[in-house]
Order: sequence, then structure tokens, then C-alpha cells
Amino acid sequence: MVQLSTDTVQTELRARLSRIEPYLNAVAIFIMATFYLFWDVSRAVYVLFALAALGFVLVYRPRMPTEHRLYSWPIIAYFAAACLSVIVHGMPDSGINRIGSVYLLLPIAIPLASLFYLSFDPERNPWFKFVAGSVMMGCLALFDIVVLSEPRAGGEFNPTGFGFLALVTTSLVIASFYSFRKTRIGMTIFIVANLMGVCAIVLSGTRTCWVAGIIVLFIAMFYYLDRYSISRRILVTLALIVGIVAVSSTVPPVQKRIDKLIRMTTPYVTGEEQTRYNSLRYRIELWKLGWKMGMDNKAFGYGPGYTKKEIQDYALQYPRFAELEKLNHLHNQYLQTFAMTGLVGLGSLLVMIGCHFWIFTKYLRKRYSPEVRSLALGGFLMLVSYLVYSIAAIPFSGKNHLLMYGFASATIWGCLLGALRNSGTEAQVESRP
Repeated sequence: MVQLSTDTVQTELRARLSRIEPYLNAVAIFIMATFYLFWDVSRAVYVLFALAALGFVLVYRPRMPTEHRLYSWPIIAYFAAACLSVIVHGMPDSGINRIGSVYLLLPIAIPLASLFYLSFDPERNPWFKFVAGSVMMGCLALFDIVVLSEPRAGGEFNPTGFGFLALVTTSLVIASFYSFRKTRIGMTIFIVANLMGVCAIVLSGTRTCWVAGIIVLFIAMFYYLDRYSISRRILVTLALIVGIVAVSSTVPPVQKRIDKLIRMTTPYVTGEEQTRYNSLRYRIELWKLGWKMGMDNKAFGYGPGYTKKEIQDYALQYPRFAELEKLNHLHNQYLQTFAMTGLVGLGSLLVMIGCHFWIFTKYLRKRYSPEVRSLALGGFLMLVSYLVYSIAAIPFSGKNHLLMYGFASATIWGCLLGALRNSGTEAQVESRP
């Protein structure tokens, strides 16, 4: 009788949320569409949305599939590791501010997964929020380059961050093919959204994102062309990449970035002495510095919020680091986490990444419905984007990047669980979120 009563409550919650599902997605579309125009407004709406979802979870305590723990608990552990590092260092203002304004953006997204899980409607398209973001980014990129004659597209962000966010959004849109292929106008939306996203990536001039984009495209093409042989998939993917490169390289801003890349890498390839600093040498020196900082304080690092200060101190102490004094992060997520939060923080980051990879890759198998697999592909491609970009930047420590990861991963994961429920393959054992 207790089980029946609980199931009845769960059914009623789903019915109630299904009626407001259009409004939930309208808020999600607003967040993605304004993310690149009005950052403060978008962040405020995201925080309010997440807090409302948290209130819903606390009041109704909906049951979630047990596997949801693999999504939520690693995020909480990553947040707790950052908090622990701050506590160990005496809770300085800089660390507390960073915890509240940056790291907290990730765990508050967890209740959104419950909300999108319960409200999931198989008759509606869950990808429109990412389409809105991709189209908006493409428009901003074209405006920056064509109208404002900027050397690189950046929108309201710096070009590097803009390029990465365009990469993440486009990666998610690429996975939406199944939902849009049913109608002609749907395929038009799919193609336009992808073209606008690629446009934003290319015009941002962010070379790390160019490399990550190629990797994402390879994975997506291998997924979509799985009925063909490996050699044919490789040829088709290479042809598509060559076409994009050929068209992109004719754009003057892109040509300049490619020329600069060649000048930077030539000394390392030819063995010549590197006589001046450039963005590549900055990164290499910062990676050496990050390793040294981490080894000096292995357990809990130097504490979040102290990166710039520690770089400046090292630059004063070691003359060879003098050119690094103006920089404020280590240009590598893993070294940044190691240096600032120690092995505890690095371990929690790797666990979070590993668990999230597992929950998405598991549902790429052909035994699941196309709807489930497409949502799993979106989460997987998003993770690949973050991991590749983490080699030269700090997406798991940046304010806007953590907001994007929290919001996108929670909504994708919630919808994936909802799609599993509707396809009849949901895990039978459920737990509290």
C-alpha cells in the first residue's frame, strides 16, 4: 500500500509538471539565448530557476533512478573539495567569494535534472534551447566581424571563452539530429543551427576549440555513419573537415590566426631557440609552474582564489617566470586544480568526469531508443569538448563555463532519464535525489 501510494504521488507529480513543461523550456531557451548577450541577467535567471527546482525537490522529494547518484554525488564531491581547501587555508575572503560566485553554480544545477526528468514529454523537442544558443552565437560572431570589424568574434565575452561556449553549444546541437529529422523544417533548423555554431567557433579564432571541434566532429560522424565501414567513415569525415577548413581559411581573421599559429610552433618543430614569449610559450611555462606549485602543497593546494597571487609570487621569486606575472590562471584545468585544491581536488574532478562519462557512454549502445541515444551523445560530446579544452584552459573553474556545464548536463541528463522512463527501460530501483 505504501508503494502504491508513493507511485501515485510520483504519477501526479509527472502529470502536474507535464502541464508546465512548455514554461520550463521557455525559461531554458531564455537562459541559452541571453547567455551571450546579457550574462548577469542570464546567470540571475539560472540561479532563480535552480533554486525553484531545489525548493520543488525539498517539498515533494520525487524519486529518481538510482543511477542519478552517479551524476549528482560527484558534483557535490567536487564542490566539497574546493570548500575543504578554503577551510584549510583559514577561509580567506577571496576563497569564500570564489566558492559562492563560481563553484556553487555547478551543484545548484542538480535539482534541474529532477525537474526535467519528471516533466519530460516525448512529444516535444528538448533541443530548442541549444538551437537558440547556437543561432545567437553565430549572429553575434557575424556582427563582430562584419559590422564591427573586430579581429576576433567575442560577443560579451573574450574571444577564447566565446569560442569555447560556441563549441559546447554546437556539440549539443549536433546530437539533435534524431529529433529534427522528422520534418523538412526540422532539418532546416538543424542545419542552420549547426552552421551558425561552426561560424561562431571559426570566427572566434580560438585554436584549441578548432582542434576540439575536429575531434567532436569525428566522434559524431562515426556515430551517425555506424552502418558504414571504418574506412568510409574516415573518408567522409575527412572530406567534411577539409571542406570546412578550405572555406574558413579564406576569411582574413582566420588566416591571421593560422599564420600566427605557424610562427609560434615552428621553433618547437625545427629545434630553434625560443627567443620571445607567445601564447604557446606562456602555456608551457605556466604548466611547469603549475606542476611545481602543486608539488609544493600536494594535499589541499594553495586554495581557490589565490592563483594570480601565487603566479605573481613565483614570478618575483624566479626570474624566468617574470613574463607570467600578468596572467591569472595556469591554462590547464588539471594543473590548476592540482595547484589550487591539491590531490583531493584533482581526485574529485577526475571522479566527476569519469562518472559522467560512464552515465552518458552507457546509453550510446544500440539497445536503447534513438531518443535516448541522441541525448547520451549530446552529453558525451559536451564532455569531450570540456576535456579537450581543459588541456589549454580551465573550463571547470570558470564562472560562465561552470554555469554552462551545470545547466546543460543537468537538462540533458534529466531528459535522458525521462526518455528511458518513456521507452520502458528505466531502472526499477529508485532512490531519493
